[in-house]
Amino acid sequence: MRKSSILAACFLVGFGVSRPSRAAGSSPAAASSVSGTITVDGKTIPLTHAYLDESDPDEPIVVLSDEPLPPEAVPFIPEKLVKDGLHAVAFSVSRKVGKLTNGFGKLYCPGHELGVGFGRVEDGNVALAVGRLDSTGIEGRFTTPRPVKLSYIAYSFDLNFRAAPREGR
Repeated sequence: MRKSSILAACFLVGFGVSRPSRAAGSSPAAASSVSGTITVDGKTIPLTHAYLDESDPDEPIVVLSDEPLPPEAVPFIPEKLVKDGLHAVAFSVSRKVGKLTNGFGKLYCPGHELGVGFGRVEDGNVALAVGRLDSTGIEGRFTTPRPVKLSYIAYSFDLNFRAAPREGR
């Protein structure tokens, strides 16, 4: 698809992110999934794709999106994909304590190609309830406890997800 060729020209390859893992007899959808929606400036969008980047095994990054992403786009989503209509959230989790960290946290949507930061975890704009965090991946619920209204964007989300590690991690 055209997005992939543009992405390759616009994005530095080599972050060491590989293809999604597949357990024997399962599809990628069975390994990673998300259900729920994000609302951005009054428009509600269902998210359907989940990814787990374990480049930093102590602080993996979960990416949840409305469109499939090429492997090299996780977690650093290129501006071109967002300009083409992509909606996503990305956040880091401490493997040691199973909680959100301030390492990475952004909302991506058209008009905000570089991502909108969630602010500090302590601000309470986002919340993560981890149901499982082990070598097979992360399951949980990522939400905004209340709608976030900034001068340039308003957003909210309620997402249940399961993100599996990629092969070779």
